[in-house]
Amino acid sequence: MKRFVPVLLSGVISFSAAAAYFNLAAEARVTKSQREILAEEKWNELYADAEIPDTIEDSELYDIVNKLVYGELYQQGQLTDKDREMITLAALTTLGTETVLRTHIYSALNAGLTPVEITETVYHCTPYVGAAKALEAVDTVNEVFEEKGIEMPESQATVTEDNRWDKGSAAQTELFGDLGDTKPEEGEVRLGRSFLPDYCFGDFYTREGLTLEQHELLTWVCIATLGGAEAQLTGHTAGNKNVGKSKDFMLEVLTDIIPYIGYPRTLNALSIINSVYEEE
Repeated sequence: MKRFVPVLLSGVISFSAAAAYFNLAAEARVTKSQREILAEEKWNELYADAEIPDTIEDSELYDIVNKLVYGELYQQGQLTDKDREMITLAALTTLGTETVLRTHIYSALNAGLTPVEITETVYHCTPYVGAAKALEAVDTVNEVFEEKGIEMPESQATVTEDNRWDKGSAAQTELFGDLGDTKPEEGEVRLGRSFLPDYCFGDFYTREGLTLEQHELLTWVCIATLGGAEAQLTGHTAGNKNVGKSKDFMLEVLTDIIPYIGYPRTLNALSIINSVYEEE
């Protein structure tokens, strides 16, 4: 979406240029489709006071994508703008696209996400996308907060070194039932999956700022965005089903991240959603 600045001649607005622009703008409003009008309105709402690089904002591709995202996807279904921005932040953190992620931190704030919710969304991605991508995303979030004069949120951690395994195991069991994990003995050599209860669930699922249901949904978004992890995506589709997410809800979440993850990953995730919910 392009912002208009009247042409200046020697520091004075060229009235002929301005008049020509407004005539063109009036004509454009008459010929614009409803989709284009809705996209502009929603974009202006979400990106007020945002710093979008000119090389992105002025590109035709940005315009094409925004018409789909804000003229169609954000105009339908049961998801709120806050929901959509939260899952988009998770998808972009997973992809490691700091520039586009930065633009969505502005829109997330304007959609009503709190600094805590934004920070915790990025934190939650860590076990799935890796610490390197998550730390890059945290740095991007911090830059926008500093620019906006927003104080960094206080820690949302709820576990200690002594109870992180127990609390993480409890969260895991609430979502998936007893998976038979056993607490490691002191000094035991731990490998692979053994870190799930304390690291994945203890260090992240137990954090405040997001609900357990939101944590599980963000996990699903990360894995769907990654692609190539169908077994894990199947498990976490079931996890979302277990906490009450309907098939329609999950389909809407998937649809909203299509522009970022592409169709191959979308179609694979669609097949998994259909399979898990057909088991009812």
